[in-house]
Order: sequence, then C-alpha cells, then structure tokens
Amino acid sequence: MNLIVASIPGRLRLRDKALQESSTLRTLESLFQDHPAVTGLRGNRRAGSLVVEYDVARLPRARMEQEALEIARPHLGMPPAAPGAKRSTPARPPRRRGPRPLRMRVNRVAKVAMLVSLGVSLAVAELRPRGWKHWHATTGWAFVVALAVHLYVYRRHLVR
Repeated sequence: MNLIVASIPGRLRLRDKALQESSTLRTLESLFQDHPAVTGLRGNRRAGSLVVEYDVARLPRARMEQEALEIARPHLGMPPAAPGAKRSTPARPPRRRGPRPLRMRVNRVAKVAMLVSLGVSLAVAELRPRGWKHWHATTGWAFVVALAVHLYVYRRHLVR
C-alpha cells in the first residue's frame, strides 16, 4: 500500500491504518516536527492521515517524499524502502468497455428528464402562456415520475 497518498510541492499527505492510533500519530508528529524543512503538521486520527507542510526552497518535493517515507516506515511496521526505490503510483482500474448497464442508462435519462421538466415547469409558471396551469401541472408530474425512477434506481443506497 502507498503510504503517500497525495503530494504537491509544499505539502504531502501520509495515510495508514496505524495512524488511527493516537500514540503512533503523536510519535510521527514529533518526529516530523524535528525535521528542519517542516513548517506545519495536521494529523487526523479518524482518517488515519497526517498532512506534512514543508518549505520547498529548503527541500525539493522528491527528496521530501523520500525522507518522509524514511521517517514514517519504521514506526508504521513497514520495512525500510530499498535504496533508490521510487514511489509507485496506484494503478487506476481499467475503464469499462462496451455499453453501460441498463440501470445507469435509465438513471441518466431520469436525471435529464428531471432537469428538463423542472426548467419547463418553472418557465411556464413565470411566463404564464395560455393554458399555463395545464402545462405547469404536466411538467410537474413528469418531474415527480422521473424523480421516482431515480430514487428506485438508488433505493439500496438510500435505505442503508
């Protein structure tokens, strides 16, 4: 598992389950506090992460990443990195090929129908053309039907 989950010049984020323990997080915070390039630290025990802010003028990004790994690995129960080893980036899952599942296609149509019917309903209510109440009610019901389809597709996520 990658210990460094995000890195931009001047800031990097370490994440590991071991950082959810207060003692481990405090230990790493004190170790990083002693580092001359570190300007700030933010630990989040619940997320198991530690954000390290550092001065890029004192230490370039690649070198800070390497030093952060050298500091953190022994205290997180990980073996030290091999000399010259580069940080690997997580592989992205392969993109889905072929048509989307029916559930996703139906939901997309429902969302578009909700947007269109809501827009038309509001426009009809504002402009008030002849027979406006009929069109306002019809587009309102179209919105309710599209919303029902959308909620049906996501029913498992709503009632957890």
